[in-house]
Amino acid sequence: MKIKYYRSIIFCRTPLETNFRFNDLFQIYPCDFENSPKSERNDEIPIVIEYWVDEDENPEVSEDLIDIKSFVSSSTNQINKLNRITRLLTATTNHRFSSGLGSGISWGITLPEQNNFEENEEEYNNQSSQNFINLYYYPNMAKDLKITEFSKQIHSDSKLVSHKEYFINDPFDDKTKIITFPNTIKSILENYLNLDIASRKIVDTVAHLICNGIDLKLKMKSISFLTLVSSIETLVNFEYKNQKEGIKYACNDCQTLQESPIKCKNCGRPIWGVRAKFKSFLKTYVASSSYSVKKYNRIYDLRCNIVHDGLLLLGDEQFDWTKSEKEDSQWLTHIETIQLARLSLVNWILLRQNK
Repeated sequence: MKIKYYRSIIFCRTPLETNFRFNDLFQIYPCDFENSPKSERNDEIPIVIEYWVDEDENPEVSEDLIDIKSFVSSSTNQINKLNRITRLLTATTNHRFSSGLGSGISWGITLPEQNNFEENEEEYNNQSSQNFINLYYYPNMAKDLKITEFSKQIHSDSKLVSHKEYFINDPFDDKTKIITFPNTIKSILENYLNLDIASRKIVDTVAHLICNGIDLKLKMKSISFLTLVSSIETLVNFEYKNQKEGIKYACNDCQTLQESPIKCKNCGRPIWGVRAKFKSFLKTYVASSSYSVKKYNRIYDLRCNIVHDGLLLLGDEQFDWTKSEKEDSQWLTHIETIQLARLSLVNWILLRQNK
């Protein structure tokens, strides 16, 4: 194993005032370098992360890149590791950790630090749009980010909150709060590392989908919602892919069911379709109360309405500043689905050790 340490800057919409270290694999703490840019107006708050990669795992690269093979291979390994950590942290906490600010060049004007338009009206009006690269940078930044081992921390350890309360009570990123973690976070991450390769890849896929669902939430509500449901379905399909116990087909060609561990509550016929597996999975790993099952049905009904009937969540098609009970209900269902996706994943990882 050939270890190389990296220090990078990542971003979150909630401030970090403490240090969180996971064993000897990575640590995150506030970005308090002397020259690092800071702003109370910006929603993307910089955070420092330290981690390492095994350079023996640097991937092969295309022959077209042979002249810069070493750089590309090393950078790819570094970026992949950083993305894996930030996505996993996002999927297992209430915070969206991002490894970058997006890409491309966009139009923009500089924003005064004071949030008072009347006092800064002249400053606004005298500006012209310029080209901006989405980049966090300052002079001597490379020097600040150079490390050969994990740095010693002066910050206190991050606050840990009861697992159930953490994911259910007030699970929102907000600049007025601070980053906290569930008290099961280290067990979650340790269990993740102990999973077999196939299971770990599924977790990485689910974490990626959860991140996409969160990122799309404001601009593409319907796609965001479907992506979050898809993250749960990915786990469901993996969980039941080899589980045929209790399943008996009347016809193997059309797979008409004769026996199944799940039966229709009205007619008693065996069922083992996508919806049935979806609810069975959530009842196993999240909650099995009648109230919870109604919520699962509501989420899956909305998923089917979007996929099969062309329904769009309110606000996707056009702006409407009027308030409605339906829009509020959809907003709440959207938030519940984010947390349901997170709870499904973390509880599945925690219980996986007993499989």
